[in-house]
Amino acid sequence: MTQREYLLAAALGKNIYRIDELKPTLRELKAIGRNLNQLTMLSHLGQVDTVNLTAAKEALCRNYTAINCLFEEANGAIESGNMPTETDGESNGNV
Repeated sequence: MTQREYLLAAALGKNIYRIDELKPTLRELKAIGRNLNQLTMLSHLGQVDTVNLTAAKEALCRNYTAINCLFEEANGAIESGNMPTETDGESNGNV
C-alpha cells in the first residue's frame, strides 16, 4: 500500500491490514514480474520466439491462493487478479 493509499483509507475510516506473511509472496511476485519483463524485452529484440509460461502461471496461481487465504483470515478477499484455471479456455501458456 502506498502512502497515498494509506492516508486515503485512514481518512475514509477504512480498515487497514498489515500482513507480514505476504513479504515472501510479494518477493516472488516481483521476481516473476522481472522475469516476464526480461522475456518481453528479448522477444522485442527477436532473440526469443516462443516461451512456455506454464511454470510462471502455476507460481502465480499458488501466490494468489496464498494471498486470498491470508486476506480471508483478515475478513477480506482479493476482488481482482485471480488466475483462471486451465478449464476456463486458457491457452497452454506459450507466448
